[in-house]
Amino acid sequence: MKLLNVSAGKIQTVEIGGEKVRTAHVKMPRPEPWIITPDGAEGDERASHPDKLYAFARTGYGHWQAQLGVAPGEWNDGFFGENLTFDGLDETDIRVGDEFMLGEDVRLFVSGARTPCIKLAWRLNQPRDFLKTFAASRHTGVYLGVLDPGTVKPGDRLERVVHDPGMPSIADVCDYVAGVQAPVELMRRLLAFERLSPTLRILLGARLNAAEAAERAGRHHWTGWRDFRIGRIVEETPEIRSVSLSPLDEGPLCLPQPGQFVSVRMADPSGDMIQRVWSLSSYAAGMDSYRLSIRRQQGPGSNWIHRAQAGDTVQLKAPAGSFVLDPGSYHPVVLVAAGIGITPLMAMLEAHLARENAPAPVHLIYGARRPGDAAFLGELLALAAARDDFTLTQVYSQADAGDWPRSRITAGIVKESVRDTYIALDGRRIPVPWYESDIYLCGPGDFCDALRDELVELGGQPGHIFSERFEAAGMAPGEIEEAEVRFVRSGTAAHWSARSGETLLDLAERAGVAVSSDCRAGACLTCRTPVTGGKVTADLGDGSALLCIGRPATPIIELDC
Repeated sequence: MKLLNVSAGKIQTVEIGGEKVRTAHVKMPRPEPWIITPDGAEGDERASHPDKLYAFARTGYGHWQAQLGVAPGEWNDGFFGENLTFDGLDETDIRVGDEFMLGEDVRLFVSGARTPCIKLAWRLNQPRDFLKTFAASRHTGVYLGVLDPGTVKPGDRLERVVHDPGMPSIADVCDYVAGVQAPVELMRRLLAFERLSPTLRILLGARLNAAEAAERAGRHHWTGWRDFRIGRIVEETPEIRSVSLSPLDEGPLCLPQPGQFVSVRMADPSGDMIQRVWSLSSYAAGMDSYRLSIRRQQGPGSNWIHRAQAGDTVQLKAPAGSFVLDPGSYHPVVLVAAGIGITPLMAMLEAHLARENAPAPVHLIYGARRPGDAAFLGELLALAAARDDFTLTQVYSQADAGDWPRSRITAGIVKESVRDTYIALDGRRIPVPWYESDIYLCGPGDFCDALRDELVELGGQPGHIFSERFEAAGMAPGEIEEAEVRFVRSGTAAHWSARSGETLLDLAERAGVAVSSDCRAGACLTCRTPVTGGKVTADLGDGSALLCIGRPATPIIELDC
């Protein structure tokens, strides 16, 4: 590996996605003498990345010119933001912790693989999702630290003097950056390396946190229904009541993923069972009870809860659902709640604030009609006063708030509320654009859909916007008395009768056809199934239907299950 050029750049402000961003990514070759100081290349500045040197290879230039259709010679050395340009680098052979001599005086160590950011996509005129392509390419270059400074010159060779084959290669680390799950013990070994790139430490620390959380969530999981007793009851607002539920068998509880729901079953006065799905509204690393926070509505389920007393019993299935906080992300977190949509976001908020050394803050934008309708408001205000990594924005449709006149939540309010967000890196707060956040929306379906579209129009990243619609899917009334239901993939059929009261999920289970399901109430979408013939009452408008609440709407239907 032979040194060809040394480049440096100054911090400047550029516009990326409509936002002003400080960067020193734009670098140009330097005239000799080339001096490597303890802080990196002489004359070079860094706006955010704390790694001292970045090395890239002409072979990498060739790879990306071919991939992106760029003519040879169009890019100068330094175009990828590197300080050191070599003729070649073998990312599959270079390992984290390797030490190299460059020329006679300079000793360097490998601190990690490049973790690409939006500035690279901007520089290469590529969409933001190009960053995943770059990370997975294994043509990324390497971050280096300086052990011994000195002067280097063209043609100096990079000679390895310390090598640990037990450490992962740069190519392996590139895979981890791109999303491949690294073995837990290997991640711990990497994190134990004191000279690891601070940027990589944040990313791998988040991934390790996710792996450990998944391991904890799998413990004490139960199947079927389990009896619980209502304990503490709190009237959060005139319309919202929280109940604490503890298992009658006093056994351990599985740790839910923050944002999940539970299916709840309770007996009405006639003995008939009512089944509903409600989000868990709290989270802690160790839980001996679950909290549900339920708004009074017209249905029998919420009315049952609002009449219940301490000591009453219900049945629960284990927590389920995919609308969950990503514990493996290192991006700022933005929670946007409309009304009772606050419930799963409270669990997400508590989970994020419980993370040790969380690399980014959390923002909550909470909309309600008036302050008196906002559940947990006292708790949230106290948290915002006590934590500098949590900000609360209140939005009221029928009253003025401290930050905004009466309004509903808009994309503009979300963008403005997180304008000063950041990532904590190497003891500094590095400003990042609002659209680099992970955004979680929860509320009525039309609210989530409209706000998501508005955020994307303003520059938000679709892959970083997640939502939960707080409404069950619609179920058109059915008029069919009898139907033949064909389960195509299973090669079986069954007769359905309106008199039986069966849903299509009930019928499938009776016929021995396996269908995944969680809530059985039309909320979680787990039982969504393609309809290949005929019509079903719980049609989702995309060629599929929910079997848990669906019934035949034509005499013959065919289901892809």
